[in-house]
Amino acid sequence: MQTGFILTHLSLVLILIGGVVKFQLGVKGGVNVYEGKTVNYFLTQLITRQGKLDYVKKDLPFSIALEDFILEKNEPKFQLVSYVKNKDRQKILEVKVGKRQRVPGSDYKVTIKDYVPDAELHQEPVNTSDTPDNPAIYVKLLGSDKVAAEGWLLAHDRNYYEDKKQNLRVEYIWLSSQEELEKTISSIETAHPKVSVMISEQGISYDYPMELNKNFKLEGTNYSLRMLQYVLNYGDRRPLGEQPTDNPAVQVEINGPEGSETRWVFEKFPDWDKMHPAKYKNMKITCSGIASGHMAKNTIRLFQSPEGKQVMVSIKDNRIISTIPWELEKKYPIADLNHQLMVSNYFPSFDFKREVIKKSDEVGMPAIFVEVEGPSGTVDDWLFSNNQYATWYTDNNLALVYESTGDSIKHFTSKLRIEENGQTVAEKTIRVNDPLTYKGYVIYQSSYDPEAGTFSGLQIVKDPGIPIVYAGFGALCFGVVFIFYIKPFLRKKQKQEVEG
Repeated sequence: MQTGFILTHLSLVLILIGGVVKFQLGVKGGVNVYEGKTVNYFLTQLITRQGKLDYVKKDLPFSIALEDFILEKNEPKFQLVSYVKNKDRQKILEVKVGKRQRVPGSDYKVTIKDYVPDAELHQEPVNTSDTPDNPAIYVKLLGSDKVAAEGWLLAHDRNYYEDKKQNLRVEYIWLSSQEELEKTISSIETAHPKVSVMISEQGISYDYPMELNKNFKLEGTNYSLRMLQYVLNYGDRRPLGEQPTDNPAVQVEINGPEGSETRWVFEKFPDWDKMHPAKYKNMKITCSGIASGHMAKNTIRLFQSPEGKQVMVSIKDNRIISTIPWELEKKYPIADLNHQLMVSNYFPSFDFKREVIKKSDEVGMPAIFVEVEGPSGTVDDWLFSNNQYATWYTDNNLALVYESTGDSIKHFTSKLRIEENGQTVAEKTIRVNDPLTYKGYVIYQSSYDPEAGTFSGLQIVKDPGIPIVYAGFGALCFGVVFIFYIKPFLRKKQKQEVEG
């Protein structure tokens, strides 16, 4: 009657044997497989004699082909974030159409009037008046057989076009009078880059020329300013001469009572600092003239004044080579370049007719129409989830951002095919905790490419000790059942037979 005792002790021996077999003969590793590709190996980790971690390539007796990788995401979620500048307070507001809610810690009230799950902004250029409130011209750059580039140049906004390959820059400059125009057309420089500093507490402001690595002492204060570097397109790693003037910025260093602070100042985004932490919040720094002061090898300036005076100045290698009047719909050759320039239209008061279009009922690029009540009255505007910049209320104290909370993955699967000797021997779509097993190898879905989603990360395991371990657990269970149930039953039956 020692069967239970033998089984339970045998089970422990089998489990230990299974562990030894796994340690000696088992393998575990991983491999990334791209869609449409095949692999016949995997990588496993190994600790060298020097104690360093290294990877060893292990061959498989078959090939694994990834036919398709499917990444399914949950429906994206979006949030409306408010920021009150004078309280330095940021809060998330409820995105619910028709609900009027107060921004915490302020007197602002926000109401979402409309919601479009997949929105697109259509903008059509229009002329709103004959008064030159916002002059703009439509310029075409003509190649030998087609239009090389075309678009609107706005005198008070984006007033230039650049072609880095041709080293060409076209500028549109509006001057307030004919007298000013006559003075300006003979000058090479039209703008001088500068940095402006305003200290709100003391109500003082200063303008400084952009001279790098020069210390400027702010008179009447304990502050000093130094300009470290400037770029024409922030984030562009190319040399300065190859950068387009898309996002000019200057890096400044401020020294004051609390030590040193370094910050980037953007010409096109003067309110950038409002949504980003700064040591000296009382100091407002802006820059101007970086983009407009930039000179290309070939520069064409289109001047215009309210009296109707229109002059085109061609500059090459910082020298004026021609000054002529320009007219609409007339082509003008560009010196030493196989191109022509034409101004095809002029709007004295340029504006956009904006319309939000619903593309579909699916959640794609949502937008909300928001109404804000504040000390300057009620204003409304569309907020788009793909707009990375804040929308400010008219007093520049309240900012709203409608943004995604980030993608969340529902599940990811890989459609695998096992090939051996040129033949398909197994197929399965695997997912997490639902692997494919073939010839003792277990292939798990473990990871994926988070950027492009083009490869699948597979974990490959072979453990020949598992059957032995399972046999040990089976013996343990049967031994326990025998000791506590079968053995007492047999003893009771044997006792009854003896007594009978």
